[in-house]
Amino acid sequence: MSKKNEVTQLKDWLNTNPTIQELKKMAKDLGLRVKRMMKKREVIKLFEQYIEELENREKSPSSSSSQIKPSYEKEIKPLERKEITLPETYGKDKLILMPVNPNWIHIYWDFSIRTQKILSDLPYGSRTALRIYDVTYIRFDGNNAHRTFELIVDVRKTKNYYFNVPMPDANYLAELGYITKDRRFVPLLRSNVCKTPANSPSPSSRERWLDIRKKRKIVTPSQGPVIKEIEHVAGSMFGINREIIHQAVSGEGMLWQLISILRSGRGI
Repeated sequence: MSKKNEVTQLKDWLNTNPTIQELKKMAKDLGLRVKRMMKKREVIKLFEQYIEELENREKSPSSSSSQIKPSYEKEIKPLERKEITLPETYGKDKLILMPVNPNWIHIYWDFSIRTQKILSDLPYGSRTALRIYDVTYIRFDGNNAHRTFELIVDVRKTKNYYFNVPMPDANYLAELGYITKDRRFVPLLRSNVCKTPANSPSPSSRERWLDIRKKRKIVTPSQGPVIKEIEHVAGSMFGINREIIHQAVSGEGMLWQLISILRSGRGI
């Protein structure tokens, strides 16, 4: 049905003086927004506005919504896609160690021109390698690590590596270098110290709170774990630690040394 016929039929129907119920039902069928408390004259006004809109569309078909493009469509411009490529090297000596989780660390590296030349001129039989040191609670001097892990890897072709480390909540440090024919390790780069996160709740006996209003930290003694320990296996490492710490060790320095020994796996 054309808009002209629809307008004529609506006008004829309104002239029959329909009831408020009939007006509201027809308005809903046409998709007009009718409120429950509207009076008859208000509903008739809705029909008059609807008829006027149909007549305007009939007079100017080019103004129909199907032919008018919204203004925002004109403003949208296609995004220019640019290929972003990272450089192969930044020309600087870098050896970065990062914790991934309690038992994994990630290491990546880059070389300066000088280091690249050293690696390209290595003597015959030499192999490049990465060494990971467990430096928990110590100041590393090159020879005092609790444990050392070594991996033969061609660092000139590989840019990064993931290491599985045995001890969570520990400090690790890496060195990159090469091994000579007589099994001597020559370090070229040393990384930062990274600390792996713990895989258990903190054993700290202090609670730390932050007062946001006063911008200060508040440290209070903890009331202990929520779940109380009722037994432990006799002779276990945790039991030995606790007994020795409470009976044989005095002084904070000695305490940290003892914990360092136990964490290194060397025993007492």
